[in-house]
Amino acid sequence: MEAWARWRHRHKPVVPGPGPQDRLGRRRPSPAVEAPGVPPAPAPAEPPKEEGVFGATVVHGFVRTEEGEPVADAVLTLLSPGGERLDRVATLADGSYILSARAGGSYLLAAVSRAHEPWTRHITVGGEPLVHDLTLSPSEAASPSRPA
Repeated sequence: MEAWARWRHRHKPVVPGPGPQDRLGRRRPSPAVEAPGVPPAPAPAEPPKEEGVFGATVVHGFVRTEEGEPVADAVLTLLSPGGERLDRVATLADGSYILSARAGGSYLLAAVSRAHEPWTRHITVGGEPLVHDLTLSPSEAASPSRPA
């Protein structure tokens, strides 16, 4: 739940408040007054939609060890097929994370942590939020069975 609140706070839309000021106290321009006999200005046209992009959604879940313990120091990155970084977050104390993604596409999800092996997977995101839990393996360098 904390991860959702954090994502929502970062991505909440700015909605103008009532009256001539927005919620930060800045003056908003007054609405245009229509003159008698002059037709109203046409509404702005919708921007063209890219094929295959249907809006935005989220990828969320938990990062855990093989024993089921939460990994609190993991950093997750969501990359486009072309390698563009779309979002990057650190897990919370309970191992939860939430990343924003463009809906309707294939992405690379990567996770790194100090004491665990790097982790990557290809994921496919649809129009709905995607729940994707992941398990990290201990790093061989941090393993007590490996001599220094």
